[in-house]
Amino acid sequence: MQNKNIFNDINVNGYSIAKNVIPKKDVNEIKEKVIKVQKNNNDLAERDLNETRKKGHKIGVSGVGLLKQVVNHTQCFVQYLDHELVLGVAKMFFGDYVRISCTDCVINYPGNERGYWHADWPYNGTNSTHIKTPYPDVMMHLSTIWMLTDFNPDSGSTYFIPKSFLENNNPATNNIPNLNNMDSHPEQKQVFGEAGSVFLYDSRLWHAVATNNSDTPRVALIIRYAPWWLNLTPTMRGTPDNKRMVVDTGGKNYDSIPLNRNVFETLPDSIKDLYMHWVID
Repeated sequence: MQNKNIFNDINVNGYSIAKNVIPKKDVNEIKEKVIKVQKNNNDLAERDLNETRKKGHKIGVSGVGLLKQVVNHTQCFVQYLDHELVLGVAKMFFGDYVRISCTDCVINYPGNERGYWHADWPYNGTNSTHIKTPYPDVMMHLSTIWMLTDFNPDSGSTYFIPKSFLENNNPATNNIPNLNNMDSHPEQKQVFGEAGSVFLYDSRLWHAVATNNSDTPRVALIIRYAPWWLNLTPTMRGTPDNKRMVVDTGGKNYDSIPLNRNVFETLPDSIKDLYMHWVID
């Protein structure tokens, strides 16, 4: 089975690619809708980022458009979130009770800045809530990048370092000897794939934002899958854990916005199972 091959690739190298998760006939329309809602909410997103930067935190890079919890603004992609090559793989790692922990869109506009090497939450040490190093050799989170445009050498395709998930540390805080987290790495690769493909990776994998040298935006969805036992409340704005661990400390986090109840009610039943924890009444 193809999902078994993806599962094995992630276990060995830390990553894999599932092709044609979103059909070619649908992906362009989804891309255009995602671009539209990101532009409509860009001022609010930038204000949020600037408030965090004022506290002295490293967050985001110039030229990258972000919209957290994009599913609140468009549901054009939700029917694919339980695809066997994505959710099926997540269940192979975590069992049946998998949850979505992040649904963001990220748009690398032409000429955007390069980002720093890091691993995703809960491993990124620049976040208020993170697992302290050396962390155990346990996969706790599955990250996915949904390509809504082609990822190629010119388009700002994400940098990553194969097998780096096997380390018990990551370079986010510059605590790796002889490695500056803004420098190129001799073993780095880039994510390449056609629009509609999904890059799946162990969240411990070291990766970084790449510069888009083309003349069109590189558009992606960042969707993460978590096991039932991983505490997500520190990442959810409005919860006591988020207030105590992020707001009250003046820190930053890769946190998100609760899902609107009216949006949640429109989701297919199979997708509601993935999002019910994000709804706050």
